Amino acid sequence: MSRLPESVRENLPDDLADAEIAGVETADVDEDVRLWGPPGTGKSTQSALRTATRAAEEGLHPSQMTVVTYRKALAGVVKDRLLEWGLFEADDDFEYWTTIHAAAARATNFHDRFSDDRPGLEGMVGGRAEYRFCKDLGISKRPSKPWFETRWTVFRDLYNYAKNNLLDVGRYRNVPDGWLKPLTSSPVASRKLKAFRDEWGTDTDFETVARKWEDFKSHHDCYDFFEQLTAGLGGELPPMRHVVIDEYHDATPLMAALTERWVRNADTVIVAGDPDQVVNGYAGADPGFFEDLAERTGRDVPIVKLDKSYRCPDEHFAAAARVLSDERNPPSLKTDGAGALNRWPGFEYTENGGSWKTPSAEREGSPAYLVDNFGRDMMFLARTRRQVSGIAAALDHAGVVYQSQKDVGGDWETRLLLLNALDVVADATAPGEADEALTGRSGGDLSAYALTAEQARVLREHSHGRYTTRDDAWNQFIGDLDDGEAVSLRDLREYVEDTWFTRYGRGAESVAKLVGLDLTDEVAMINAAKQYDLPLSLEDVETRVLTIHASKGAEASNVVIYDGITNTIADSMEQSATLRENEARTWYVALTRASERLHIIRGAFGYDTYLPDDLEPWAASAAEQMRGETDA
Repeated sequence: MSRLPESVRENLPDDLADAEIAGVETADVDEDVRLWGPPGTGKSTQSALRTATRAAEEGLHPSQMTVVTYRKALAGVVKDRLLEWGLFEADDDFEYWTTIHAAAARATNFHDRFSDDRPGLEGMVGGRAEYRFCKDLGISKRPSKPWFETRWTVFRDLYNYAKNNLLDVGRYRNVPDGWLKPLTSSPVASRKLKAFRDEWGTDTDFETVARKWEDFKSHHDCYDFFEQLTAGLGGELPPMRHVVIDEYHDATPLMAALTERWVRNADTVIVAGDPDQVVNGYAGADPGFFEDLAERTGRDVPIVKLDKSYRCPDEHFAAAARVLSDERNPPSLKTDGAGALNRWPGFEYTENGGSWKTPSAEREGSPAYLVDNFGRDMMFLARTRRQVSGIAAALDHAGVVYQSQKDVGGDWETRLLLLNALDVVADATAPGEADEALTGRSGGDLSAYALTAEQARVLREHSHGRYTTRDDAWNQFIGDLDDGEAVSLRDLREYVEDTWFTRYGRGAESVAKLVGLDLTDEVAMINAAKQYDLPLSLEDVETRVLTIHASKGAEASNVVIYDGITNTIADSMEQSATLRENEARTWYVALTRASERLHIIRGAFGYDTYLPDDLEPWAASAAEQMRGETDA
């Protein structure tokens, strides 16, 4: 079966009109395969092509398949392609097209143990359970900054690492013989144990605290997320007719133990990954799980190497390959032609009491300058959460809306809900007319204007109480709304004073009158309202600010990389060849995320440099030489 069935090909988009299934001479579409794909080579697309062909030829339904990856943001990639190609319908049963955690939980009915009303702390562990446990122990949970530590954070970090790496701590269930290893067998765990002892003191035994946490969870019937995986090590399997596991190179030992069970039981399996792109090494991911899958499972799963990148320009791959070559042999890859590789000076980023001093939007190479000059399809990457927080602060000052990972940067989801809500109220209140018209008392039809339930909730939270009439009733009204439900301004008027419309009916001018916002929020929202058309959804925002580890699987026309590693990272690399290799793979991923322009920022934040100082001119020369050899 060397070509796609016509029923599949006729629905492919123009950019895939000539697509072929790679490696059918090694593994046909009805046979097991490992797709080894360097950056931009289309691992997910090849998985989708094979899955589409098998579905078309054999009449497979989505409900007969398990299609998973380790990260929620990447879980819908194959599904979206098959929906776009007309293979399936949106209302088909895609229950097991999800994350590895969710598939394991659904197969074992993990969540059926929870009652619908979730009494007390029952369910998956959240902030309430963590705060309660910390209160019971008399310790602080919340650090003053995300990159600071408390007794709770160092315990949680080591405990989660131990469980996801199957280190012999606390209690386990369903773990196969031979998988558990001593805590001290892991250099990473040993360093985390040192951090634990630094915070707790040498008189406190980590195993004792772990047992207390597990007793607490058992008493309150609450569970950590890794327990979804351990549940999946036994009991019912998800659908096994056709199994796809993407981004397999970032599997932790616990994920590997689970998914190897699936591989052994699947009718047909596709495992996609790239051992050179491991970014979860800090969490225990090991490229050997992908490389040694056949030996580990006793199942012949041949490798098909993808050798053509459809995204990564020559210069970018040359730079990435050089960085990787210090620790691993880079793959052979046909890259996608010339791309820009720019170097910019760094500027001072200093933080004091939660407030950042950042470069202005007019400074060449500042975050806002780069967005203004190269477009909003831009991804900012840095090695640490502290660096990312500083970059986000610079964008906040300039009013640039961005997506970011949790607890890093400003909360643009809430900010946009507020801006969009204020915009609706402004449209309804006809600024400039008499107050009677503003409140609809002289015939204005407020019923024609509506907020979503989410907008109404956040606007209620940030409205001053003096402009409301029935606080308890308003809270009850909004609390009873379903997500996405429309709320007429006429209905809302029942709970607010007439002056509420005057105060919050001026669009962005009303931002400063909201309560519960700090100055950074106000400046960011007011400046964003001048640059963006409202309403604006965060899902439609192209600018992203991420740590390198959170960028796996993502791409952008422009990628901005902040060079620099902390002293702690530098010291750990000196002590461990494994960590040096992990670091090289991390930067290899960062350098291969851009499809057009790669911008490298040097000297910001005062961190030790990681990238070679001559990387940009060296990569440009290497790419030019490579193109010359190709032309010849």
